[in-house]
Amino acid sequence: MSAFPPTFLLSVLLFSPVWAGWYDGYSCHSRTAEVCRVKDVTLDTERAVQTASFSDVRDPLVIESGTIVHFSRELANKLPGIFDLTVDKLGIVQLFMRPSLVHLSAVDNAIDKLLLDETTDEGYSMLTLHLSYNKLKELPSLDRFTRLMTLAVDNNVLSTIDMATFSRLKALRVLTLAHNRLLTVSSPADTPIQLVKLGRLSFAGNQLPLIDIRTWEFDSLRELNLTSNSMNRVEGNLAQFPALKVLDIAGNRWYCEWLLMVHSHQESHRLTLDADQPGRCREENMMTSHQHCCNPAGAEGSGLIDVYGDKWDELKRLTQLLNTLNATIANGSASVKHVLEAQLKTLNTQLSKLLEVQAEHGTELKLLEGGIDRQKDKTVKLETVLQDKVDQLRQIVDARWNLTRDGGDVTDWPIDQLSINTTTTNWPSIAANNEKTLGKLRELLETTTRQFNMYSSRSYDQQALLSTHMERVNTVQGELDKVRLNGQEIQQQLSKLEPTVDLIYSFLKDVREGCGEELD
Repeated sequence: MSAFPPTFLLSVLLFSPVWAGWYDGYSCHSRTAEVCRVKDVTLDTERAVQTASFSDVRDPLVIESGTIVHFSRELANKLPGIFDLTVDKLGIVQLFMRPSLVHLSAVDNAIDKLLLDETTDEGYSMLTLHLSYNKLKELPSLDRFTRLMTLAVDNNVLSTIDMATFSRLKALRVLTLAHNRLLTVSSPADTPIQLVKLGRLSFAGNQLPLIDIRTWEFDSLRELNLTSNSMNRVEGNLAQFPALKVLDIAGNRWYCEWLLMVHSHQESHRLTLDADQPGRCREENMMTSHQHCCNPAGAEGSGLIDVYGDKWDELKRLTQLLNTLNATIANGSASVKHVLEAQLKTLNTQLSKLLEVQAEHGTELKLLEGGIDRQKDKTVKLETVLQDKVDQLRQIVDARWNLTRDGGDVTDWPIDQLSINTTTTNWPSIAANNEKTLGKLRELLETTTRQFNMYSSRSYDQQALLSTHMERVNTVQGELDKVRLNGQEIQQQLSKLEPTVDLIYSFLKDVREGCGEELD
């Protein structure tokens, strides 16, 4: 006979869902702590997620232990007031990220897929995202994570990454992709990747043979970690990272020539470099440059085989190029200088002639001006004489007219009142002669005016021609200054090349001595 009555068993069957809901309720195990910590959260089925309740949780929330296979949208909606969430070591395979989350840590799970909220175009508020020690093979689109400042995706299984994925993350300061399986890091060929606030970048512990940084514009980058890859060179110039202070490059298979450039950059920019492990170079049959292991360019790990031929041939080629450059600069500067000096001499001669012609024209103009002034004086005097004679004639005519009108006889006048040279003066002839003289004076004045205008026009033309020649002289002088400046710049470049050539020579000398010691 059963120990429980049938009614009791029926009650158990009817109210088992309620008890299950009671049993799956989760809350903070400490109400006084600043961080809400929840333990033993086991949600390994959809049914468990549906029946779970988080009635007494607060922000920030840390789920310390348990199992959550699928951190789904439904589960995320049960935590509406949580903005800082930590779900480390819970065996999560798929993770849904709610747009309102600000900080998310999902480290050391088994995540192979990240789910974004596709029901809205709302941007994500995420500032920090930690996804290290998972099984991610690729990253989702991060265009909506415009506020993200820290992204850590270390120890996953990424095999390739496109830097364009991060092009919209203008606030990004830390990006770590260390210890994945990266074989390639690609970048758009024509579009720069502008992450002006990025301060730390890590590709450590991957399988990268090289990396192309030519389109990276990381003005604030201070730390770059490339350790433990298979790199032989970096495409691009480290000088494009003006704030770079720490460069970690140990554990690679660098070309020795590239390391030379790095060490030169280190000396000029006070860069901090790491060092390879002691004994690594000898164990892997590689050469030593300062504190790093390297191979000759093209040797592909062949160690010291045929080092001298390649190196001395390269040094000889560089010496020949340097000598050719020096000869070209010397010959080019001399020939160009000779031509310019000849042109300058010709222009100076033409300018002297023009100045002489201008002086002659100036003298002629002064003579013409003096002649015109004299003609004016003569004309004024002649007009005065003529005016006096006209006044005398007018007086005689008026006097005779008055006498005739009064009925008198001219013969009755006193001789001294009527004889103003009337007996010997032929006034019509004198007037005609005066008219002719005035006509000639007018013609002479017009001729003088035309000559004056003509000389004035020629003077203006000569002045314009002189200005043109002066401009040409200034242009030639400017060209000569440019040639001299170019010569100075080339001399400065040669001065800069000399330490590099000396460094190469010293390096090759050390290589030869080191190889001799190892052979001994």
